[in-house]
Amino acid sequence: MDLQLVNPDVEAFYRFCAERPQGVTTEDLQAAGWVDQGQVMSAAQELLNQGRLSLTQVGQGQLMYSAVDPQTAAKFRGLEREHMLVYQQIEKAGDKGAWSKFIKDQTNLQQHTITKVTKELIRRQLIKEVKSVQHRGRKVFMLWDIEPDKAVSGGTWYQDGEFAASWIESLRDRCLQFLENNNGRVVSLQDVHAFIQQQPGPSTPTQEDVAAIMRTLQLDEVVYSMQSSNGQMVYAQRQRGANGEAFDLFAGRAPKFVTQAQDEVGLVVPCLLCPLSGECHVGGRISPEKCDYIGNWLKGTQAEPAASNARDLDARMNDW
Repeated sequence: MDLQLVNPDVEAFYRFCAERPQGVTTEDLQAAGWVDQGQVMSAAQELLNQGRLSLTQVGQGQLMYSAVDPQTAAKFRGLEREHMLVYQQIEKAGDKGAWSKFIKDQTNLQQHTITKVTKELIRRQLIKEVKSVQHRGRKVFMLWDIEPDKAVSGGTWYQDGEFAASWIESLRDRCLQFLENNNGRVVSLQDVHAFIQQQPGPSTPTQEDVAAIMRTLQLDEVVYSMQSSNGQMVYAQRQRGANGEAFDLFAGRAPKFVTQAQDEVGLVVPCLLCPLSGECHVGGRISPEKCDYIGNWLKGTQAEPAASNARDLDARMNDW
């Protein structure tokens, strides 16, 4: 619509709202002299039709008017009533998105009309189409600048609705690379996460995501992991013998990871530093009832200085 043909009251109303980015309530309008409700509703409706104003309910019967910036407003210019109906339903859906059947039920528009409208809204970069992980084969619509909920996108481990196997494998390789670069030293989860963040990728894994990757390496017997006395997770690369087999704690000296970690982080419960804790169960080859280290720890070794405990536990573990 040509702005020269717009009622001056409409432009005055828009400027009033634009000067107050936090939004304008009915009370604000009345205090500024906009007491004619018919005039307010007429101006607001015209601006809504132009896409230059947004309207939200903030309380019992209370409305909030917010001006839309000119760049965004330009994307709405020329759209018809059907476009705005569809856009409003998608906006309400938020980061969960709205699929075409839901939009059809809410707007009573024909499916071919919805298809035509959504294509135009996508072309104007007002909405986007996202593959849903929850419902295979279904695509949902959401506003262009909204980040999809993890329930929809699948989070870090999914890209365009598909499981990102190659991305996960590359993360595993980078975690191993960091351990190899540290030449057997104990590293913390924070250290590994900081290293991963330095290298670009299709997404930025959180610290919890990196912990999940390290867990897969631990299950593959590629790394050791333990929890320190302050709750921090630490890791070291699992050493292998000349024949390529993983180190068996019962076959010789305790790995440097165990003894070094004790010196660095202080006293920990024996079970937390034992790399065979996952195999320990009642009645098994490795079991709590056969473990002298738990008994000695419970009898008072936890009261000794951290360094003394580390040396003592190291000596006892070497008896294996």
